[in-house]
Amino acid sequence: MGILLDTGFIYALKDENDSFHLQAVDLFKSMNWDELSPVITNNLVVNEVFTLAVYRSLGNQNVLDSLRNLFWGTEKFFRILEVPFESYEEISRILSKYLSSKKLLSFVDASLIFSAKILKYNQIISFDSHFDGILSRRP
Repeated sequence: MGILLDTGFIYALKDENDSFHLQAVDLFKSMNWDELSPVITNNLVVNEVFTLAVYRSLGNQNVLDSLRNLFWGTEKFFRILEVPFESYEEISRILSKYLSSKKLLSFVDASLIFSAKILKYNQIISFDSHFDGILSRRP
């Protein structure tokens, strides 16, 4: 089956001050992760999560440590797909294909759509509605 994880969900799991924290934790606890396996995010999301953490938490080391543990420590429940630089041109095409004044995607969002395409996934956990109509989104 397989499912992708977006930046906002991953970040909200670990920052108690995030407006989606409780929703992310409830969703995490309610999911049957073995059934959804393999659970994947990509290396561009890793970059975005840590950048978001620095700015939103004002460099809170507890948030950063918690995220490190989620990505590389004992709490890890997903794999990280390496998106090579050679794929960036295709990702930019995906960005252009879906971008509109009503659907503002980032390059990282487009990289997740690219990842879904190569993995043959159709589901993503994201709080961002701009994936609607492209991927099946939870929640």
